[in-house]
Amino acid sequence: MFVGRIWPPDYVSLGGTMPSPHSSVTPGPKSPKGLPIRHYDGAAIVVHPERWARTYEDVYADGLELSDHSDPPISDRLMRHAERPGFALVAALDGDDVAGFIYGYTLPPDSLWWDGLTPDPGAEFRREYPDRTVGVCELLVRSPWRRSGTAVSLFEAFLAERREERAAALVAADNDVMIAIYARYGFRPIGRMEPYPGWRPHVMIVRELGCHWTLHHSFPLPTLT
Repeated sequence: MFVGRIWPPDYVSLGGTMPSPHSSVTPGPKSPKGLPIRHYDGAAIVVHPERWARTYEDVYADGLELSDHSDPPISDRLMRHAERPGFALVAALDGDDVAGFIYGYTLPPDSLWWDGLTPDPGAEFRREYPDRTVGVCELLVRSPWRRSGTAVSLFEAFLAERREERAAALVAADNDVMIAIYARYGFRPIGRMEPYPGWRPHVMIVRELGCHWTLHHSFPLPTLT
């Protein structure tokens, strides 16, 4: 079951402009529990960021005192991330309730995503170019809809729309359950980092996508100790 905070260190605005006021909400398939899946672009998210912030705060109600979950606030992160090229949020809805969501964006060539990663995977691995990497920032499901296949549906619906070569995410280093679950879906740990001063250590996980996906990755994966 996927519930994990998985977002990158480069959350600060890079000076981009706000998305067009003409937002896009696209219907998708239903989850195994019959929940509609909807795709949102950045312009749709900035209209009501509090809707998604409330869902996040509900999932992490017992850990909001941690810097990981509060510095900066999720609403600020969402507003900044929604400006990024390739931003998309996929949500499972139960009437007016948000059962869960996943979001991410395409890493730009000057991304800070890999900064501070230990061991260093090398310059070629860290190099970003158009459509190389989608950063998965959050994937979470509220408790009434857990163990229903909703998280897997969100995960698959999000990745099905991506054209990047690979996906990357951060998971708290002490969250062995999440790391193991992602491993079942082809993600492998490549290193550790502290995404932001005062945060817990996180593990970077990576998976190839689409035609680039193979059981044996084309890049070396360092052994973590």
